Amino acid sequence: PGWDQEPEGERPEARDGIRCSLSSDSALSKPLDEAFALWKKLLEKPGVPSVRSPEQTLSSLQLLAALYRLQDKPIQALESLLLLRSLCRRLGDGLGAADALSQISRTLLQLG
Repeated sequence: PGWDQEPEGERPEARDGIRCSLSSDSALSKPLDEAFALWKKLLEKPGVPSVRSPEQTLSSLQLLAALYRLQDKPIQALESLLLLRSLCRRLGDGLGAADALSQISRTLLQLG
């Protein structure tokens, strides 16, 4: 084979198989956006929400914010962290609320 042809049986480099587009990005973030919308609706009412596991909900909100940061969506990450802080306050979790504020501050500084 010539210099511009791949030898038989060789696989193309991994990056050749990766294709990113706005539509695939949107498709990947759609479940996150839906989850965010559900948590926002749940937490818009005052008081402690009736969820099966408040601790799991806190973890899920932390994970949601982290996934938004990985997708380079800092505004959505901030909104998730604000929900997290709100839930921590409602549950009387001062340490969790402080941690959420710390993450909010870090995210805002990165937006700089």
